[in-house]
Amino acid sequence: MIGRYTAAFLQAGGLALAVVASARAGDADNLIANPGFEQRAGNGPAGFELRGGAEYRFLGDTGKDFSSFGIGLSSDKTSGAVSCVVSDLQAGHGKWFRFGFRGLPQANFAVHDNDLYMKIEFFGQGGKISYDAKEKKIYDQVQTLRRDLTANGDGHQHGAEVWRNYMIDFCLPFPQVDQLKLSIGFGHGAAGQREEAEFFVDDLSLTHIPDPPNLPSPAARPTAIVPSGQLLPMGGRWFYAAREGETSVPTLFDASNAGRLLYHDSVYSAPFAGNTGAWLRAGDVGRDGQVASKDRFIADNVTVQFEAGAMIMRTHGLPNHPTGRFPELGFGNPNYITENVRSFYFPLAPSPNPRHIASDADNSNRALPMGPIGLAVNGVVFFNPFDMGGQDASDMMDRCCGHPAPDGQYHYHKYPICVNSPWADDGKAHSPLLGWAFDGYPLYGPYESADVMAKDIQGNRALNEFNMHYDETRGWHYHVTPGKFPYLIGGYWGTRDSRDSGPRPPRGGPRVPFGPGGGPGGPREPGAGPGRPPPGQ
Repeated sequence: MIGRYTAAFLQAGGLALAVVASARAGDADNLIANPGFEQRAGNGPAGFELRGGAEYRFLGDTGKDFSSFGIGLSSDKTSGAVSCVVSDLQAGHGKWFRFGFRGLPQANFAVHDNDLYMKIEFFGQGGKISYDAKEKKIYDQVQTLRRDLTANGDGHQHGAEVWRNYMIDFCLPFPQVDQLKLSIGFGHGAAGQREEAEFFVDDLSLTHIPDPPNLPSPAARPTAIVPSGQLLPMGGRWFYAAREGETSVPTLFDASNAGRLLYHDSVYSAPFAGNTGAWLRAGDVGRDGQVASKDRFIADNVTVQFEAGAMIMRTHGLPNHPTGRFPELGFGNPNYITENVRSFYFPLAPSPNPRHIASDADNSNRALPMGPIGLAVNGVVFFNPFDMGGQDASDMMDRCCGHPAPDGQYHYHKYPICVNSPWADDGKAHSPLLGWAFDGYPLYGPYESADVMAKDIQGNRALNEFNMHYDETRGWHYHVTPGKFPYLIGGYWGTRDSRDSGPRPPRGGPRVPFGPGGGPGGPREPGAGPGRPPPGQ
C-alpha cells in the first residue's frame, strides 16, 4: 500500500526532519529495503542507484499536495533509471515473484519507441555471474490512461496524471540465481518539454506469489492469488484461506490476516490486503478534534467482521494514498481531512429491489442520499454525483479524485484511481473490485474487457442507468464511468442494510474562514507547513 509521508518541523538552529516509517517498509513480505525512499544516503535514497535523468525529489506540488519523496524520471533527458539490488530471495518460499511500484506520469512526459520499462536482471554467486534479464515496457499503459481516463480529471481534463500501480510477475530462470537487480527507467526521451515532463516513481515492492500451474495475467489481478490451505466459506462470495490446523474463521480481519480474506468472482482475490492501514498526517484532524502536529500511523484504519447475512467494515475514513493539501489556499476547499470512525454494513447476498429508482439529473427524486453511499476497499466512502445544491460535484477534487466534506470526511464522487492498490489495471482485462455500494453490490473499475470500457458497451450488455449490468461470473455489479454521469452508481439496485440509514454521528474538526492566501493561523506561503521540505535540508 501507499500512505507513507514525511513530516518536518522547525527546531532552534535550523530545519530538522522527522521521517515517519513507511507502511510498506514495515511490511515483512516486501524484500526491498527502503522501498519508499525515506532513508537518505548523501544526495539520494539509501540503497538505490540513480542514472541519467533520475532525480530524488518531492513528488508533487508543494503548495497543493500531501505526497512523499521519490524519484522523478525526466523525459527532457535522453535516458534515466533508478535501480536497487535484492540478495535475500528467501528461496524456500518459491520461485515466483511480483515486482511493482506506484507511478504518476506528468502531462508532458513522453518517450519514443515505448521506452519506459521495468527490468529484472538475474545474477549468481553474489552478483559475480550475470544470467539473464526480463523487461516489461509500460509506456503503452501511460498512453492508455491518457486515451481513456483524461475525462476523469477536474473539468474533464488531466485525469491521467494520477498515481497508478505497475507490476510484472516473473520466476527465477535458474536455481543458481541468488541476486536480482530491479530497475525502473526510460530511454529515447522526447526532449523539449521542460515543464511537467517527469514520471514519478515511489513505493517499490518485491513479494513472493504462489507458484501457479497457469499464472493469470497480472493485469487487473490482485496481489493475492489463491494461497495454500483450506478455503472456509463465510457467506456470499467470501472465503477464509485457513492455515494448516485451523478449523474456524477469525472474528476480526485486520493487517495480520487480511491477505487470507478472499473474495471470489473470476478469481480469488484479497481486496483488503495492503488496505487496512493509513496515515493521519500532520495538518489533518484526529478523532479528538485537534489538528495533528505530526504524522501518525493508524494501523486499524479498516477492520472487517462478519455476522449472519452481513459484512461489517469499520473505518477511520483516512485515505491510504497521497491527497491534496486541505484546507486549500485561495477560494478552494476550506475543510480539513478528519478522522471519522464509523461502521458500515453490507448484505452478503444482495438482491434487486423491485422498487429501485435511478437518480435524475439533479437528484430531485432523492434516489441516492447525500453523504456516504458505499465504501472503497481502503475505507474511504463514496458519495453520490451531486453537491449540496444538486449540481455535478465531480470537479474540484485532488489527484486521487477525493476531497473532504464540511464535516471533514474524505470521499470520492467519481472513479478513485488510486484505490487500485494492490492491483494493476492496465485495461487489458475486466477491471478489479474497488468496493461496494451499501446495497451490497460490488463496484468495479472502468474496463469490461481488453480495451473496452463498460460505459461504451452497446446492446443488451450495456450498463443501465444505475451503472450496472449482469454477467455469469460476477452477477449484477456496478462499473465506474470516467467522465460520464453518474460516475460511480446511479442509484441503489438493491436494498441497503437498515443500520446504515440512521442519522450520522457528529464529528469534524475546526472550520475556519479561508480566503485568498489565508488559512488557519494566517497566510501560508506555498510549501510552508509540516512535511514538505526535502530530506536533510
